Amino acid sequence: MRKPLELSYRRRINLVIGYVGSHLDRSLDGGELADVASMSRFHFHRVFAAMTGLTPAEYVFLARMSRAVERLRGSRDAATRIALEVGFESGPALAKALRRHFGMNASEIRGSALDPRLGLVGERSYPRRRKDLPMQNPEITALPEQRVLCATERGRINNDMGAAARRAFGRLMTGADTMGVMPQVRRAIAMAPDCPRGPDDPDQRFIAGYVIDGGLPALAEGLHLETIPAGRWAVFRHAGPYTTLWQAWTSIYRDWVPRVGLNLRDAMPWEHYVNDPREVTLDQLITDLYIPIE
Repeated sequence: MRKPLELSYRRRINLVIGYVGSHLDRSLDGGELADVASMSRFHFHRVFAAMTGLTPAEYVFLARMSRAVERLRGSRDAATRIALEVGFESGPALAKALRRHFGMNASEIRGSALDPRLGLVGERSYPRRRKDLPMQNPEITALPEQRVLCATERGRINNDMGAAARRAFGRLMTGADTMGVMPQVRRAIAMAPDCPRGPDDPDQRFIAGYVIDGGLPALAEGLHLETIPAGRWAVFRHAGPYTTLWQAWTSIYRDWVPRVGLNLRDAMPWEHYVNDPREVTLDQLITDLYIPIE
């Protein structure tokens, strides 16, 4: 029998799905949808993607396309009018999306047998939970406020931020060495605060960070400071390559978060890279995932 909190999270996602369907004619961003779900913006896109298999932006795009196909096949209204009704800025914008997504123009869509649902998720159609979950017993710990020396790079390519991560850590390491603070580094961490707009998002941020003890000299060019707030954290340990971390995050937000009796704090989750990839094999890599809880 599902726990009330699990049902609560699923109902929140269904509220967002219903809200999107009723407001396709206007701009919809992740922050607004997080408010509809009554969730922190740091966690909403992770919960939504884990439960539906789509980022909020991907879902909104598919919902617009679904409605456009439905309207094109069910009426003779002008494509420009339909485009504005479903949230595209113009007729040419819809035409471009149709060509890219289906390889067809509006006239060809009208005469096609496309299913207008386009595989959209609906109530009770969430991905099936795996029977064997790798992390169900996190360590609960309290941490003081932490000061983090950071370098930020941008770019998600085919659901991968590896290139941005390498650039960010390369710049961070160079800057920290120039500042002479490498002996003060306690942890190498990373944060990804943005809701991705899709598998390719040139603006999504990857923040590489060093948790620093003691005072700091003037910051090296291109570096900045972030603060991780004090509080309680659920810490999940992941063993294996960084390329499989997404599976751990999905499992946490799809399976653990909705089922436990803990609320999430409005703070950014982060990763702690416990060992050095230059010194161990990929299978030996250890990463701790920190989820802020009340």
